[in-house]
Amino acid sequence: MDKGFVVLEIDPEFKTLIRPLRKDEYLQLEVNLAVDGCREPIITWNNIIIDGHNRYEICNRLHIPYAVQKMPFENREQAIVWICSNQLGRRNITEETRRYLIGKQYELEKVARKHPPNINGFNQYKRRNKGERGETFRRTAQKFSAQYNVSTGSVQKYAIFSKALDVVGQADPELPGKVLSGTFKISHENLVALSKMPPEEIRRIGTRPEDLQHPFTSYSDTRKEFADTDEEPVESMQETLPLIKIPPMHDPDAEIAGLTLTVPSWVSSIERARNNADMNAASTSAKSKLEEALLSLQEKVSEMLSEIREVD
Repeated sequence: MDKGFVVLEIDPEFKTLIRPLRKDEYLQLEVNLAVDGCREPIITWNNIIIDGHNRYEICNRLHIPYAVQKMPFENREQAIVWICSNQLGRRNITEETRRYLIGKQYELEKVARKHPPNINGFNQYKRRNKGERGETFRRTAQKFSAQYNVSTGSVQKYAIFSKALDVVGQADPELPGKVLSGTFKISHENLVALSKMPPEEIRRIGTRPEDLQHPFTSYSDTRKEFADTDEEPVESMQETLPLIKIPPMHDPDAEIAGLTLTVPSWVSSIERARNNADMNAASTSAKSKLEEALLSLQEKVSEMLSEIREVD
């Protein structure tokens, strides 16, 4: 592959999908390129860089020739799916970046399945009813579930995460990078809530140093600051209320303890079926229903685990 120098374009959205290098990583790449030359090509689509932004910048600055590999994607969505898949194959991405890329890739594939190409010039998707569309999207989620070893529920949750982060990025372009790098720690629920706030509030949160350290607390405080402070405080009616029997204090561990006691029975039932059932003799219908029930259980288990880990 011939090497030289080419004027290429940089797309902000494409670049956002690629994890920025830390300072030490960037300096090491610079040394490697200066010593060994540019071994890997700059990958492009329609003259836009889709992989190799740092190599392109360093090579042009140090006058190191490089090769360019062109990818034949049909549209922008295919290019983004490729970038996501390529980045997910790397080991040094954060968990936030991994969730974002899986969600982004899933959403784009949903769009592709929703509007399949048709040689007759009309959209086949219009012929499908809601049940068929739901089944198509479920298969898409199952595909990514198997590919990235997560539940289908997590895939759909990551899609919500990616859309919320894109909305936040429209108001504050620097904030998504902070979230994806792990600098700005924020829960899934708070990110979704943040994406629904006015742009000026999003920018305000992103520029306050304390928000980067305690986003959950600062987010709540920020919402309080924008509350209507002109309202008169409501007077306490405690003295006018009749005496009533105070119910026992709610035990916050009750539901969790109850679920913990129930799970072993599920495990026992699954083990009993595995040991006693003949899967070869069982009907396709029975196995399909069991598979559907287990996938549903898997989703709920993954959602519960995610909530436990987020709180911790």
